Amino acid sequence: MGDLNLWWDRYGLKLLALVAAALIIGAVYPQLASHSQNPSQLSAWDSDWNDLSRFAADMEARGYTTQSLLSSPQALGELTGEQRNSTVLAILGVERAYTEAEAKAIHEFVKQGGRVLLADDFGHGNSAVTGLYSVGASFFGKRLYDRNHWEEAYHPHNSSYVVVDAAVTHYGFSGQLLFSEPTALTIVEGGKAIPLARSSVQAFVDLDGDGDGDSDEGTFSIGGAVVLAEVEIGSGRMVMLSDPSLFINSLYGELDNREFARAVIDNLAQGSNTTLLFDESRHLQPDFLSLVYVQLFGYVVFAGSNEVARIIFLAAILLGAEVALMRTRNPLPWRHLHNLYRGRSTNYRVPHAHYIHPDTIREVFLDRVRIEHGYSREEFNMFSGARLEELLGDETLVRFIVNRDAKLRQEQVLEAISRWTK
Repeated sequence: MGDLNLWWDRYGLKLLALVAAALIIGAVYPQLASHSQNPSQLSAWDSDWNDLSRFAADMEARGYTTQSLLSSPQALGELTGEQRNSTVLAILGVERAYTEAEAKAIHEFVKQGGRVLLADDFGHGNSAVTGLYSVGASFFGKRLYDRNHWEEAYHPHNSSYVVVDAAVTHYGFSGQLLFSEPTALTIVEGGKAIPLARSSVQAFVDLDGDGDGDSDEGTFSIGGAVVLAEVEIGSGRMVMLSDPSLFINSLYGELDNREFARAVIDNLAQGSNTTLLFDESRHLQPDFLSLVYVQLFGYVVFAGSNEVARIIFLAAILLGAEVALMRTRNPLPWRHLHNLYRGRSTNYRVPHAHYIHPDTIREVFLDRVRIEHGYSREEFNMFSGARLEELLGDETLVRFIVNRDAKLRQEQVLEAISRWTK
């Protein structure tokens, strides 16, 4: 038993730290392994061609407040009713699927009056709207082509670009949208989702996924493919767009993309003092530390919003505190040491001349006198000169402390201090 205690004293805390590190790594490693080689994109704060900084800056110039959601949509539950009603959640590109709890948080946010702009292609946008709730719309997940404008410079055959002629009276917009590798939306007939914009009837999708558009694949004979839809949930709304590339820096100023983006956000905002909240939690992070931060912060938010997780989290904290108390050694006997040559400072902060300055010696010695007699600082500072002379009881010390006699030599002062007793 003695050997075990000795081993625990030497290695116990190190073992606990190793176990904690292993648990953290186990929690974040799957995400690190799957995303560490992928490039970052679609960030509202970066300025690469495939980021969204131009869109974010444009919205700020129009009076909107722009913020980012880094952890998890579950944090939306912390918004008050007024904050929720003045917030538009922008989910532009979904590179990591939402969990069921996160999808539920988004649904509750919209249901209670929030508004969401969800734009995705070939990603995990469906995880936010299907499987848990029936909103009557989903992302088809296959690349959309449109032979409309097929011969124009913007749209050479089978390029990534698709031009859509959109007239969205709901937003007061009419113009041309330029997409890059868009998909199509699947709308359930009789469902809640309302189609707002479609491709031309010449559109088709790449059903076999070979990246080569073939006009005999997945045609839309009636009305074209839906690329924009809106659904009401409770007292809020969600707008679904089949491609986030409309907002990226390289395309934001092309054709009528900027005007369309402004029209959509203005319609969702419905007034001033609106916050445009970019969901950055679904994007790949540009470096290792950022990815670890986002992943761990997401777990913290989950722990704060889940009752079972809160109990486990609290139990872990209490257990850790108990172990720390068990491992803490009793303090050694304490006594106050007075060093006239060091004063209140260290060798690394002030020059040595400070330690032998008369004012420093006076301050330290008076503190010694105060402590020896058991007075508080407030009591000691109220003493009269006569009372202080009585406590000192030495002519040299009275000249040095009370009269501040500059003619005294340092050797005289130190000798008087060394022989002073209570």
